[in-house]
Amino acid sequence: MKKSRFFATYVRMFSTLLCPVLLGSIFVSSSALAQTAQVSLSESSAQMKYSLLVGGQSFGRSEFGIGYLYNSDDNYILESGLHVIDEAGSAIPGLKVAVGGKVYGAVIPSRQILALGLGGGLRYAIPNNERLAISVEGYYSPEIVTYLDATNFWELALRVEYEILQQASGFVEGRQFETKLNNGVSGSIDEGVRLGIRLEF
Repeated sequence: MKKSRFFATYVRMFSTLLCPVLLGSIFVSSSALAQTAQVSLSESSAQMKYSLLVGGQSFGRSEFGIGYLYNSDDNYILESGLHVIDEAGSAIPGLKVAVGGKVYGAVIPSRQILALGLGGGLRYAIPNNERLAISVEGYYSPEIVTYLDATNFWELALRVEYEILQQASGFVEGRQFETKLNNGVSGSIDEGVRLGIRLEF
C-alpha cells in the first residue's frame, strides 16, 4: 500500500531529525516561556520528550509537547500533545491535574498506526517531602479515531520522581504502549521499567 509505505518512510525520516531538533530548541530558544526536556531509558528502548508552556490564565496553564520513542524491535512512536494543567484545589495540596490529548504516529514491523488519544494525568507531591512525587498518566484512542493498521491504541504510565536540584529531577517509571491491529491481534509496542531525568528551563 503506497499510503502505508509513505507513512512509514515519513515517520522514520522525521525520527532521525527529532532528537537534534529537541536539543536545539532548548539551547537556541530566546523565549522566556518555561520549557521541560526529559530522557528515559530501559534495556531495550529510549524515549525523549520536550514540552513548552504556551499559555496561562487563572484557571490553568497550557502546555504543548512532542516526543519520540524507539526500541530494539524496530518500533517507533512519535507523539504530539496539548494539555491544560492546574492544581486540583486546596482540599488536596500538592496534587496537579493535566487534561488533554495526544496524536500518535507509530511504525512497527509491517504495520503503521495513526491515533488520537484522549486522557491526562495526576501528579502528587508528598506533603512532608515535596521533593518526592508520584504521578500516573493514561491515554486511549478508540476505533473511531485510530487509523491505518490498528483499531485502538493506548498508553499508561506510573512514575516515582525525586527532585535532585531545583531544575533537575530523576525518576523511575513503568510505561506501556498497547494496540489492537486490524487482524484482531493485540500486543505491546513497548513496555517496561525506565530510568530517566527531567530538566526544567
